[in-house]
Parts: sequence; structure tokens; C-alpha cells
Amino acid sequence: MAHRKLDIDGFDTEQQRMAEQMQYLSTKSDAEVASMVDQKAASVRAAITRGSSVEALEKALADPPYGHGLDAAQSANAQLVSEVLMATRAQDINGVVAGLAEDSRDVLLKYIYHGLARPAGFNCGVLLSWHERVVEAGGLGSIVRVMSDRKTI
Repeated sequence: MAHRKLDIDGFDTEQQRMAEQMQYLSTKSDAEVASMVDQKAASVRAAITRGSSVEALEKALADPPYGHGLDAAQSANAQLVSEVLMATRAQDINGVVAGLAEDSRDVLLKYIYHGLARPAGFNCGVLLSWHERVVEAGGLGSIVRVMSDRKTI
């Protein structure tokens, strides 16, 4: 944004209203949410070592940290979801996706897009193969739901 002298995004009233609404989405502090993610991480990693990818992914996707100012917890949970995706064998992806509910598939798609937006920290090849299978199972409606949802990760 070197060519701009003003930050025009600061004048967007819709974006300011959205930030105010998201602030009240979570009633817990960042530290409380981070400790919940850490507790969840222990049970997810235990499920991964048992070889239960469906259980690990369901736990990782359950109760994602939505809200404004929860950046540390959101990135920790995104890394946790990424661990599960990378630990799942390629031939098991269809079964894992089929075992998820529609809402969980949508949350998974949010994490996939989150990872694709940050290619330095995530394996994009794995994310693209998961994206293909999630869209195959959920249809194009899942993409529309994720893109239009105001609760971002």
C-alpha cells in the first residue's frame, strides 16, 4: 500500500461495525480461549496417535475461536487443524470428510482457506487435496456459505 497516502479501509463504516459486532462474539478473554485450545490440542494429538483421524478432526473443528482480538488462539487452532490434515493418509480423506457434518465441513473449509492465505505456514498441496474432497462432498454451496459467513477464523 505504498501508493496510498490514506488508509481508506479506515473509512469503511461496514468494516467498523463488523469489528464491533465481532468483539462481543466471544465473552472469554484471549488467555481463556488459548487455554481451551491447548486443552483441545492434547486430546486431538492423542486421537492422532491412536489413528482416529475422524475423531481428531471433529475435536479440532469443535468450538472454533471466533471473535475479535483472539489472534493467538485462532492461529493455534489453525495449526492444530493443519496437524490433523497432514497426519491423515490421502486414501482416508474421503472417509473422514464423509464422516463430518455439514457445519463441520464448512468450518474445515474456513481453515483450509485460512491456510491457503498463509502459504508460508501451511502445506498448500495437502490443503488443496482436502479442498477438493470437501467441495466434492458439500458442493459449491459450502464455498458460498464460507465466503459469505461473517465469522472468520
